[in-house]
Amino acid sequence: MRMGLTAAAASLAALLPLSAFAEPVTLTIWHHTYPPAEDFIKQKAAEYSKTHPDVSFKFQSDPHGDYEVKLAAAIAAGEAPDLINVLDYLYPKFVAKGILAEADYKAMGVTSLDDMKALYSPGALDGLIENGKLYGLPEELNTFALFMNKAHFAEVGIDVTDKANWPKTWDDLFALAKKVEKKDASGNLERLGFNWVWGLDGFWYAMEYWPILNQYGCKVLDDSGKATINSPECVAAFTDTWKRVVTDGIGGPDYATVNPVNALQDFSDGRQSMMMAGIWSPPLFGDDVKKNYVVAPIPEKNPNDQHTLLYNYSMTVTAASKHQDEAWAFLRFLTSDGDGYLRHTGYVTGLKDWQTSPAAKDTIGADIFAEQLTHGTYFWRSLTWGEEGKAIKDAIEQFAQGGDVKEALDAAAKQIDFVRGK
Repeated sequence: MRMGLTAAAASLAALLPLSAFAEPVTLTIWHHTYPPAEDFIKQKAAEYSKTHPDVSFKFQSDPHGDYEVKLAAAIAAGEAPDLINVLDYLYPKFVAKGILAEADYKAMGVTSLDDMKALYSPGALDGLIENGKLYGLPEELNTFALFMNKAHFAEVGIDVTDKANWPKTWDDLFALAKKVEKKDASGNLERLGFNWVWGLDGFWYAMEYWPILNQYGCKVLDDSGKATINSPECVAAFTDTWKRVVTDGIGGPDYATVNPVNALQDFSDGRQSMMMAGIWSPPLFGDDVKKNYVVAPIPEKNPNDQHTLLYNYSMTVTAASKHQDEAWAFLRFLTSDGDGYLRHTGYVTGLKDWQTSPAAKDTIGADIFAEQLTHGTYFWRSLTWGEEGKAIKDAIEQFAQGGDVKEALDAAAKQIDFVRGK
């Protein structure tokens, strides 16, 4: 009989003897603000302390944009926490600067990188490996799918529980958006059919444009490292999708609710009928939306040539931690509870066969996300990813306010080349 993931996590904790670490230690955990994850981590920390009473925990969280700024400041001041929440795009920079500790396999109950890979779905660890060495574990292995409010569509006679009515292309999506949107007597939008996320950090923008860039053959950088975000392929990608939302009057920054804790506020509150998001989003939905959402694949430029997003919001141990073995032991215990993570937070930790787990079977759209992951691509790798992502975000916001797409992307390319020293 196969052991459940929660039982496996309990068994893993038991591998380490009571009071395995001689001196009492306090592990400090920093995480981006996401209340379901915060609550779950605190719950698992309490469980761990019951069998390891010499280990206690301190927890701090901040919204994603603020989190990375505060983390960088703490690291620069020599006050890095023990365990941190890090996106895969930061790994090249953090490893190069000596910020992250190399994985301690012994503390995690395995002997090698191959042993760790065997515990995970194919490719789940790839974004966390630099120069053949592992520096973290997935907490949130993710892609995006399309969420649709079936109650909204039912109002206009469209049954989106029928896959035949799912949008296959971006043209399909925008046509559906116009059908389901609502306007008041003066013609003002009071319910959006679709919108992008606006007004947040560059990573949020990237999660939504990255699959589109891949669908269009758009490269942020060429093989020499020079910016090509202003290529014809990239101009077409942004014109056909992001710019079109504004020019067709479907949405845009003026219609979006900006909330760094719940970037999907408009969909969550029923003011928007479709959105692109991760499997983690439903815990933040309002009660009515929780009862009425359907999950479908994201639209494609060419449905016969699928390209989606793949990213890893990991947990890892800092090189500055004085308790690295204890930190890695807890991290393995925490992330081994894949069922717990999915049920409480919506996060997929990427463990092998996660999609057949009891929690996945109870999760709406888990099969869609599992399929989307197989078509995903990690973000471009760069030591200056943050600055590059901001340059692209700034370009999007410029053309969303009426600027020319090509001119905005030309400025982004120039800025990217500047920060890269090209």
